[in-house]
Amino acid sequence: MLEDDPQREPAGARASSPRRWQAIALLGVVLGAGGLAVGLSDRTDAAPADPAAAATQVPDYGPERALMEGADLAMDEHEATGSTRVERYRRPDPALPAIPAGKVKRFRLDVAEHVTRVSDEKPALRVWSYSVNGRRLSGTGGSPPIVVGQGDTVEIEMVNGSSKAMQVHFPHSFDTHAAEVSPQRAYRDVDPGKALRFRFVAKHPGVFMYHCGTMPALRHVGAGMAGMMVVKPRRLPKVDRELWLTQQEFYIGRPKEDASVEKMVAKAPDVIAFNGYATQYYKKPIAVRRGERVRIWVLNAGPSLPSYFHVIGSVFDRVWSEGDERRHAQTMNLGPSEGGFVELTLDREGKYPFVTHAFGDMVRGAIGALETTNAPAPEPTPAPEPMTGDEHAAMPEADQGHTTGEGAGHE
Repeated sequence: MLEDDPQREPAGARASSPRRWQAIALLGVVLGAGGLAVGLSDRTDAAPADPAAAATQVPDYGPERALMEGADLAMDEHEATGSTRVERYRRPDPALPAIPAGKVKRFRLDVAEHVTRVSDEKPALRVWSYSVNGRRLSGTGGSPPIVVGQGDTVEIEMVNGSSKAMQVHFPHSFDTHAAEVSPQRAYRDVDPGKALRFRFVAKHPGVFMYHCGTMPALRHVGAGMAGMMVVKPRRLPKVDRELWLTQQEFYIGRPKEDASVEKMVAKAPDVIAFNGYATQYYKKPIAVRRGERVRIWVLNAGPSLPSYFHVIGSVFDRVWSEGDERRHAQTMNLGPSEGGFVELTLDREGKYPFVTHAFGDMVRGAIGALETTNAPAPEPTPAPEPMTGDEHAAMPEADQGHTTGEGAGHE
C-alpha cells in the first residue's frame, strides 16, 4: 500500500518541497553552466588545427565512447590476412525478385568481408555485406533484396562466413525490421564460421531494412551491412514492371581497408549510391517501355542521412511508404531505415533521371535513370560563338575574362 512505501516523503516536509526543489534546480543550472564552460574550454584547447581533421574527429564524450567501443577490433587481422584484390564489378539487376515458392519462405544469408569499389572515381575499400540464397552483388557495396508476402512464414538462417574465402574476422548478426521477435534470441551476435536460425510471420506490409546490429551498429551498417526486405501487401495490384533501389552511404578510409569510423560519426560520406555503386544506373540506365506502369521499391539504408526520392520529368501517381498512401506526389521522403514504393507511367520517350533531391548527396553518386526503348539521342551542347573584340570590351569589368568555373562554356 502507498502508506507503507518507505520512499514516501513525510507529511511535514511537503510544504518545503517546492522551495527545496527550486533551490536544487538553481544549483544544477549554476553547476551545469560552469561545467559547460570548462568543457568548451577543454574542447577548444584540444581542437585540431586542421579544419578537415576537425570535421571527422570523433567527439570525446561518454555515450559515444561506450557505443563505439570495439570499433578497432581485428584491424591487425585484416591487415595481416585480408586479401587486397579488388572484386570485379557486375551491375546489379534492378528487377525486383519474385517471392520464393513454398509454404515457408527460406533465406540463407552469408556474410563476406571483401575489397571492392563503390564508385569509378574513388579508391576501393573493404565492404562488409550479405549474400542471399547464394546471390551476392559482386564488385559493389550492396546486398540483395529479400521479398515475401504479407502473412508469410519466413525462416532466416544467417551464416557468418561459410568459408575462409569470406574473410570474416568479426562477430556479425542479422536484424530485420519486418519481424516481431525477441532481439536477444534472434538478433544475437554470431562468431565467424557459426550460424543462427529463426522464424517469424511477416504480419506487416512495407519496405523494411535488414542490417547487422552488432555493436557498434554504426560501424557495421556504415561498412555496408544493410539491405531491403519487401513484404508485399495482400491484394497489391499487378504492374508491368517492378524495380528495387536501396540508397546507401559509404565512408572510405585508407585505400583497400575498412571504412572510416570517424567519417561515419561525422556523417561525412564519400559516396552515396543506389544498389551499392555510384551513378551506375545513370551511366547504364534501367530500360523501361513508354506507357507501362512501373513500381519502384525504395529503401534508405542510411545509416545517417535522409533520402528524397524523385524522378525528373515525371510525377508519382501513387506513393506508399511507412503505412501511408498519397497520390500525385513529386518526392518520397525517407529517413534512415524507412522505405516504400512509388508508381509512375512514362508517357513520352526519353531518359528520366532519378535522384535524391538533396542535391549535395546526389552529386556523391545518388543518381540513376530510367530510359525508354526509343528514347531520343541527347542533342549535343552547341559551342559558344566567339566574341569579337568590341563585344568583349563592352562587357562589365567584373565579367571580363570569366571563362572558368561553374557554368563555363555554357550559354
